[in-house]
Amino acid sequence: MKTLTEAEAALKEMERGINAIRSRELRELVHEAVEEYREIIKMLRRLYN
Repeated sequence: MKTLTEAEAALKEMERGINAIRSRELRELVHEAVEEYREIIKMLRRLYN
């Protein structure tokens, strides 16, 4: 579970940095990827609990 917590923290940090990306299209792609990874983490948490 520690690894999942660290992964969530990394996603939050990545999300904070999204605004620094100038390209709107690239920001949207990164945001979508972050959301997909967040869903994967949720699924993994359910699997391990």
